[in-house]
Amino acid sequence: MDFLNMSIWLHWFYETMQILPRLFIVVVAAFIAIRFEWLRQALRGDELKWRYRGPAILVFALLAIIGTHSGIPIDIHQDLLAIDLTAKIPEKLGDTQAVVGFRDTMVLASGLIGGPWVGFGAGLLAGVERYQLGGFAAQAGSLATLLLGVFAGGIRFLKPDWVATVKGVFWVAVVGTLLHRLIILIMVRPYSDALALTWEVVVPVMVVNTLGCALFFWIMRDLDRDRLENEVTEARLLALQSELRALRAQVEPHFLNNTLNDLQDLIGDEPEKAIAYVCQLAEFFNYTREFTELNTVSLAQEFEQLQRYLELQQLGLGDKLQFSFEFDEELLAIQVLPGCLLTLVENALKHGFKGRPAPYQLAVSAQVEGENLLLKVTDNGRGIAPGRLAELGKNPVQSENKGGGVALHQLLQSLRLAFGESVELGFTSKTGQGTVARLRQAKRRVA
Repeated sequence: MDFLNMSIWLHWFYETMQILPRLFIVVVAAFIAIRFEWLRQALRGDELKWRYRGPAILVFALLAIIGTHSGIPIDIHQDLLAIDLTAKIPEKLGDTQAVVGFRDTMVLASGLIGGPWVGFGAGLLAGVERYQLGGFAAQAGSLATLLLGVFAGGIRFLKPDWVATVKGVFWVAVVGTLLHRLIILIMVRPYSDALALTWEVVVPVMVVNTLGCALFFWIMRDLDRDRLENEVTEARLLALQSELRALRAQVEPHFLNNTLNDLQDLIGDEPEKAIAYVCQLAEFFNYTREFTELNTVSLAQEFEQLQRYLELQQLGLGDKLQFSFEFDEELLAIQVLPGCLLTLVENALKHGFKGRPAPYQLAVSAQVEGENLLLKVTDNGRGIAPGRLAELGKNPVQSENKGGGVALHQLLQSLRLAFGESVELGFTSKTGQGTVARLRQAKRRVA
């Protein structure tokens, strides 16, 4: 056992170089495998459940068994320098044969990633398979494989901060390698053969174990980084949803105030219509409640709710109000902001037709422009003054009708939260002739 013998170091180097490419292939395969969501869930430490532990155990046990059969058979009675490093593992090892591979690497990784139960399960299955392969030190090797899985999993469970760094993973791999060699030295007889086996594999196995565990550490760092990004994205989405609902909650009192003013006029002038108005209003708000928790609804749902609103308005206006819809049926599945068309139509009714004689004509249309959906509300109202036109929707603007442009401003904010900054809300108008409101957003369908 001459550590200064250069030929021994060269033999260890060649042995290591024979095993590492095989290990890298398996690590790359494992990296690809964790792209699958079910395996990612199986490897998420604190979220690990038994329905996920089973697949994780099987995956790591399979990798460990591959680590055994991708190894190099060695004969402890053969001169170390004469061992064929390109030989393949036979179906059964001879009495003086053992195997040097990366089984330990996979079992250690299973415990470091999945905890004690996954380490135990993977170690047990890989250890039993190693025992079935036979050969020299089969019993000691299989027991050591089981104990390494429990050891690495126990470290993760008891001292998780130790395996949160490359340095900690490095030392777990080193100690695990030495623990395996110690078990062989204790259990295997004759002692000279146990020592010969240890001498043959200790350096290559230690290099492979430490490097392999470090690679798995970086794979799991990638997994954790993805999970953190998902959590941040989910938190950001929840914040956007809360802000969106807060804006919607500000618009609804504005709408309710206008509706109650209409009802007040009907009660004084036409009580019977007022009763019908209340019934339809209740139905309208019943459907509105269904959309409360939704950030988007289909265009079909928005059109249905808009028609209920317009029919509600016709109770008071009668034939004075005329409206039409124009759209292709294939657009009805596209998602829009709840109440987006209703807000534009209400703005036309309450402000565009103020002081103008009937009939009040509204045309609502939907069409595709490239990757966008274009919604238009056209009225024949009194138009919008040029000074207000540029600011409408962008900022709350004052008007003599107490509308203030607040609903349109909040609509644009809500649209940008739901569909991004590319949303456009614009108006073209001619005084005394009418206004066209245009809402342009990205096409989005429910998967």
